[in-house]
Amino acid sequence: MDLMKKQEIILILMIVFAGSLICYGQEPGIEETTEETRQTSFNSLHKSLLWPGWGQLAEKRYLEGIFFSAAEAFCVGEMIINNHKGNQEYKLYKKADNVQDAVKYRRSTEKYDTRRNQFILAAAGIWAVNLIDMYFIFKGKKSREKKLTAMIKTSSGDQISLIISYSF
Repeated sequence: MDLMKKQEIILILMIVFAGSLICYGQEPGIEETTEETRQTSFNSLHKSLLWPGWGQLAEKRYLEGIFFSAAEAFCVGEMIINNHKGNQEYKLYKKADNVQDAVKYRRSTEKYDTRRNQFILAAAGIWAVNLIDMYFIFKGKKSREKKLTAMIKTSSGDQISLIISYSF
């Protein structure tokens, strides 16, 4: 199997993986969260710490989630591909029997190592931007939680009560 076919298979698998994250990002329903459940539950922020975009998908921000997941998958795939190419060139460098080939293979090894390192940096950048995005999602949720609500309740008998609450 040649290298291009391997790259295509890896990229297809990454796209399928990123697409399948949508299924896992779905929350079954709106749950009442307390301070205790926020600290102990596996929430969207924790998901984004593990894989960029997973938290956005859990928050039903599909476009952002797919973008972060696909970008991270692309960077991870390119890291693997360039690392593999660099290792192959290094093996050729070690086996070289003349100076010109050794120099050529060493430069090629350094080129692939540099590309791998650039994709590692890009993946870290995507991860950081993903966490910043999740911070603003949570900040927006907190500001929405500050609200005034009013309810009318009836209890046994003829009692009607008006409940006004303000959460801050």
